[in-house]
This record gives sequence, structure tokens and C-alpha cells, in this order.
Amino acid sequence: MKWIHTVFLALSMSAVSSWAGALDCSGAELYSLDTVKYGRWEIRMRAGAKSGTVSSFFLYYNRSHEGRGEPWRELDIEVLGKNAKGFQSNPITGTAEKRAPAEKFHETEDDLAKTFHTYVLEWTPDSIVWELDGKRIRKIAADTQVVGLRSKSMSYRMNLWASAWPDWSGPFDLKDLPTCQFINWIRYHKYTPGKGQGGSNWTEAWVDDFDTLNTTRWGEGSWGFEGNFATFTPANLETQNGLAVLALTRRGQEGTTCGFARGLYPEDPLGKSFPGAGKGFTLR
Repeated sequence: MKWIHTVFLALSMSAVSSWAGALDCSGAELYSLDTVKYGRWEIRMRAGAKSGTVSSFFLYYNRSHEGRGEPWRELDIEVLGKNAKGFQSNPITGTAEKRAPAEKFHETEDDLAKTFHTYVLEWTPDSIVWELDGKRIRKIAADTQVVGLRSKSMSYRMNLWASAWPDWSGPFDLKDLPTCQFINWIRYHKYTPGKGQGGSNWTEAWVDDFDTLNTTRWGEGSWGFEGNFATFTPANLETQNGLAVLALTRRGQEGTTCGFARGLYPEDPLGKSFPGAGKGFTLR
């Protein structure tokens, strides 16, 4: 994220309204009900990026926004509407009063808002790794941020929203809506050093293929935050055709059709196949 985070759970609607007006719109967030310390997430996603929007998967310590002694802990994958031929990785530590980001932009040949891709976010006590389609994109070894992230368990989240920072995500215009982020599946591995498949550090815990919404695993956001023209609503989130669909729409036009005929969402050529060791991913 930029300098103001993607989840101000405690932010009042009066504060959100100061960013509203002519660009007021509705977005979506899917968040985990549990928190974990360490793990490997594989996310098969087609981003919803149009100019001015942010399409994401990220980890977040749920009390980061409170400040007053609470640390800020976050790990991001973000596709920015300014340039969807790439994504931003970003670990953020510090505090709400003084955040410490380390963002990098990674260029791709494909437009990530037009095709499905498999993202990996891997978090251990000693490193953070980002991968795309089986290729390592970035690794941070045991620096001060990696050490700092050890202190808190985090939730895992996806959201689609409209940014108030055009220099970062591009200028936002309501006429470009609706747009949607599609998640085909997520696979999560627990961190089990040396006890996983083939002596790896990872043991598969679950796969969610979004044939239905698992309400024991996921919650649906209904809030906003400073710097975001959108307010999250469950009306812009559903599971259809084996996809989790997150929509960004004009206010009053909520829903997840996203300009597609009902039931005719984009298809993932990978189908429901999950890559594993020897299929583009090596579990270390």
C-alpha cells in the first residue's frame, strides 16, 4: 500500500465521507476470520485494475491502524490501475504514526487485469518471498523488517478499491466502472520446517476453490478508509462459477456482473488445476 493502509477497520463513516463526493463508489473486501503467523499463500487471480484502482492480496495485523503502541505489520501484492503490466510488492512495518514501507514494482509482459496468474506470498521467520507463475520475483532475507514481522500474527485479505493518489495508481474516473477482481482459488501451506513434502518447509493446510463462500473462513468487508473513494460492501462480493468475484461499482449500482452477461465471467485456462512441485512451483 502507499502510506495509508487498505484497512482502517475503526475509521468512522464521517471520516470516509470526507473523501467522497463526485468520485464516491462501492468496492469489496474478503478477509480471513483467523490469523496466522507464517505461511505460503498461492493465489490464482485476475486483477480488476483500471486507472485509479488497486486490486490486491495482502497480510495484515488487524490492530495496526490503532497506533498508540500497536505496531504496523503488513505484506502486500497490489496491481495498480496506472500500469497493470506488473505488480507492487511491499512489506510495511513501523507504526501507524510512522510507517516503514519498502515497495517495489515488478514489470510483466502480460496485463494482469486481462489474464489469470498465480501469485505466491511466502512468509517465514527468516524471509519474505514473492513469486509469479512459478518464478521468484523478490526475496527479502532476515533484515529489520523481516525480524519485526515476527512479532504478530496476521489475517489474509483481498480487496478492490479506488485510490485518491493519481500519481501512484493513475487518475480515477467513475466512467471506467464497473470492474472486477476474480479469484479462481487460494491454496495455503503451513510453515513446518523440514516436515513438509519431500523434506520441504511447507505442509498443505487447505485449498479454497470458491465453489461456495466458506463463511467459517471468510468475512465480507463493510467499511472504508482514508484515501479510498470506495466503501466496501458485501453486495459487491460473491462466489459464482467457481470464482470469488470482487466488484468496484458506482454508488447505487452495486453488484458483481462487472459488465459481463450473468454467468459468462472470464475463464481461467488452468481450470481447477493446482500447480505443485514439478509444475512450476518448488516447495522449499
